[in-house]
Amino acid sequence: MKSAHLSSDHLSAAHAIPPLSALLAFERAATHLSFRRAAQELAITPSAVSHQIRGLEERFGVRLFARAGRSVRLTPDGERYLRAAAAGLSLLDEAGRDLHRRGRGGPRELRVSSLPFFTSAVLIPALATFARRHPDLTLHIEATHQYADFDSAGVDVAIRYGRERAAGLRLEPLANVYSQPVCAPRLARAGLKTPADLSRHVLIHVAQQPQSWPAWLKEMNLPSLEPRGHLWFDAVPAALDAAEQGLGVALAMHPLIRGRSGFGTRLVMPFEGRGQRTSTLYFVCRPEQAADRRISAFRRWLIEAVRQASGG
Repeated sequence: MKSAHLSSDHLSAAHAIPPLSALLAFERAATHLSFRRAAQELAITPSAVSHQIRGLEERFGVRLFARAGRSVRLTPDGERYLRAAAAGLSLLDEAGRDLHRRGRGGPRELRVSSLPFFTSAVLIPALATFARRHPDLTLHIEATHQYADFDSAGVDVAIRYGRERAAGLRLEPLANVYSQPVCAPRLARAGLKTPADLSRHVLIHVAQQPQSWPAWLKEMNLPSLEPRGHLWFDAVPAALDAAEQGLGVALAMHPLIRGRSGFGTRLVMPFEGRGQRTSTLYFVCRPEQAADRRISAFRRWLIEAVRQASGG
């Protein structure tokens, strides 16, 4: 490789520390062993990633990647530099986030992205306990079905379904849940005894989960069941409120539905309708922030809140 690099004895700090854009490109490409995936995460082109890495190699006079066709692997020098670069970027990330938190009113804040139903059934009933234990920590909770944006939205932790869009994040299983029909007691008493009886009732849907009822009915071997009608809402809590008012039958997240106020009295399970399909809820954060005291405190409380909501 042609280069005009200086010896380590004469390497200035300005030359030894490359531009941040080059470090980010190298760290992402080295982590994924893919220039394309690095480009996607950094919102630049693969050729721009390649250009940044080539600049690093020319700056230091070593090869960081061994290229073979479309695949790449790290050289021994690349592996050593990745360890140092990742550690340095992690320190910079935490320092920047600390400054950002201070700039918006103090370091004792935590921004949480949570599913609407999880927020209403698990978080809100247990928030008083959290406030007593951590009176100096302010929570900012966004109840949303959208995936949390850890890069631009300032989210610290999230509760979400599934492992999609998990690159660069730490996911810890919180609970396995399944869909269970629920309704007002008067509907249950009026002859709603089996899944087939749903043909005489209105099914309440959630726009963000349009396949929930079809999937559940298929599991019950009733894929062609035609209900009396349909009612749609944009979020699970509203769908459950409608079911509680006797407007139809909704699907709830069992066993977490047990944590909803009024479950067992104003909202009941008319029959046991558990299918084979389960979904996993995850606690999500950045791996470099997992040991953050704010996040550790929230995680400990959250695990207890999930257990209480599940009836444990």
